[in-house]
Amino acid sequence: MLSKEDIIILDKTQIKAAGEVLGRALKDDPVTIWDIPDKEKRHAVIKHVFQLTSCWGVKFGETDATSENLEGIAVWLPYINKEFKAINNFGCVIKSKMYKLGRQASKRIIPIEDHNAKIHRKFAPADHWYLQTLGVDPIYQGKGYGSLLMEYMLEKIDTSKPLPIFLETSTEINVKFYKRFGFEVVSEGIIPDTDVEQWHLLRGAKH
Repeated sequence: MLSKEDIIILDKTQIKAAGEVLGRALKDDPVTIWDIPDKEKRHAVIKHVFQLTSCWGVKFGETDATSENLEGIAVWLPYINKEFKAINNFGCVIKSKMYKLGRQASKRIIPIEDHNAKIHRKFAPADHWYLQTLGVDPIYQGKGYGSLLMEYMLEKIDTSKPLPIFLETSTEINVKFYKRFGFEVVSEGIIPDTDVEQWHLLRGAKH
């Protein structure tokens, strides 16, 4: 079993591989199904979304892996200085080849992104960390790797500069998982103009 000592912080050379792991982990998540309903296409291209988020983490926050084997990946983004600003980077968009998703996927994700941004601003308006993505490769699921990644970063945040942490998820089993780490549901429901149920969770700063 791996420990927190095995966790590595990824650099730009590992972005592509991290996206592939997260793509396999989240290829049938309700949000990805809504975004790309065609299963064959979704399984082929969804890795590019997570190469994008992994790139954001490497550039602006922290992208962690359970070990050099990348069994699980967590992407953390800091929202600092009390100004909510969508973290974006054109270089990451190009590097991740987001164009392969097609125009339809870009349009379908808009109501989800808009809704999540609205809730995010409402419940986390000040300095905080955002857990953008967490996933474990299917062959390693159920072995505690997701918990390991959570424990590692929560300890780092709590013992350095304690800040609230915000996240969203679209599966009830994940809600139960995050509650184990002190998160509370602040908003839940079907996202307007979609059939996706979403939960938004917040963990207060541990002073």
